[in-house]
Amino acid sequence: MGGELTSPMSLSISYKLTGSGWAECALEIDEQGIVTTASYLSHALERLLESVVELLRGQPEATASFDEEPGEYRWRFKRIDEQTISIRILWFNKLWGREPDEKGKLVFEATCRLRTFAGAVLSASQQLFAEHGIEGYKEKWVEHDFPLKLQDELKRLLAEGRQAKKE
Repeated sequence: MGGELTSPMSLSISYKLTGSGWAECALEIDEQGIVTTASYLSHALERLLESVVELLRGQPEATASFDEEPGEYRWRFKRIDEQTISIRILWFNKLWGREPDEKGKLVFEATCRLRTFAGAVLSASQQLFAEHGIEGYKEKWVEHDFPLKLQDELKRLLAEGRQAKKE
């Protein structure tokens, strides 16, 4: 279980607001990379943070949708074991089509350590907050406030995990 992760893994994620109501999320795991975009029709950052929090709380799966105009990037997270998750990103041509995963086009697939991914998501959200703050984020993202409570919860869960390892 998870034995395929014996070599050190490189992982980076960035999340940027690229215009009024538009965001771009770049993910790179080892040699694989993808840039997904989202419009303010969904709260992509909130869904990403929420998914990672759910996984850290022990949920076996989680989903984050990045709505496009038109289309959808659907991020599917699945626990492989206690420490490892698979990440699959599917593309759908329709927005809000509620299509099953099988109807989507697989555009990214990788395996990584949950805590490494969670830490990278937290870091990306903190950089975004440092750049824009509460008011600047709302001004650029238009429909949604910065998900500060979820960011704080993610930070708390990661800190708790570090404490549990030390004991």
